[in-house]
Amino acid sequence: MAKKDEEAEHEPREPDEEDKDYTNRRVFLFGRLENEVVLPVIKRLLKLNDRDPKKPIDLIINSAGGNGYNADAIIAAMFSVESPVNTICYGHALSGGCEILASGTGRRYSYEFATLMFHQTLWEADGDITNLEIQAKQGQKFRDAQIELLGRCCGQDRKRIRKDIERDFYLSAPEALEYGIIDEIIQHDKTRRGFVFTTTQNNHTKTGTTRAAAKTTDNRRKATTAGSRR
Repeated sequence: MAKKDEEAEHEPREPDEEDKDYTNRRVFLFGRLENEVVLPVIKRLLKLNDRDPKKPIDLIINSAGGNGYNADAIIAAMFSVESPVNTICYGHALSGGCEILASGTGRRYSYEFATLMFHQTLWEADGDITNLEIQAKQGQKFRDAQIELLGRCCGQDRKRIRKDIERDFYLSAPEALEYGIIDEIIQHDKTRRGFVFTTTQNNHTKTGTTRAAAKTTDNRRKATTAGSRR
C-alpha cells in the first residue's frame, strides 16, 4: 500500500484550469520558496512567454522567502523571458520573496498594508575546519551578490545596502517605494473598482487607476542582466 502511495506521488500532475488557460497572464507565488512551489512558477513563466512574448505577465507574491537559490532561479527566469514581468506583493514579501519583488522586469507593486523585509541569507555549514572555511567564503560571495542585486534593482548605494542587510530590515509599502524596491502602491480604497496606484516620479506624486501595468523598466532589465548574481 505504501509503495502504491509513493508511486502516486511521483505520477505527473494533471494540469489544472489555470495551467491550461494561457489567456490568464497571472502567476501566483504563495508560500515558502521550496522546490514544489518554485518549479510550477518557473514553468508557467516560460510557457506564458512562449505563448506571447510581447504581453506582460503579473507575478503575484505572498511569500516568507526560503531557499535563496530558488529565489535566484525565479529571478533568472524573469530575466530570461522577453515578456515584462510585473511583480505584485499582496500580503508579504520577505527575504528572497522581497528580492523577487524588487527584481521585477516590468512594474513593481505592493498593497498598501503589505509587509516587506530583506536580510542577508541565513547560511548553514558543517564539517571539518577546512570545509567550514570554504563555506564561510561562499557565504560571503552569496551576501555580496545579494547586495549587488538589490543595488541594481533599487538604485541604492552598496554601502547602505550592506549596512541594512545585516539584520532583518522591515519596510512598509511607502518605505519600500522610497527605497526603490517597488514603483507603485496599491491603495486600500473600497470605493473604487480595480487597483488604485500611487507612484513617485520626478519628485512629484501621480495617482491613477488600472488593473495591470504593461510598461517595462528597460534600464533596470539591462542593468541587472549586465552581470550574474551568484
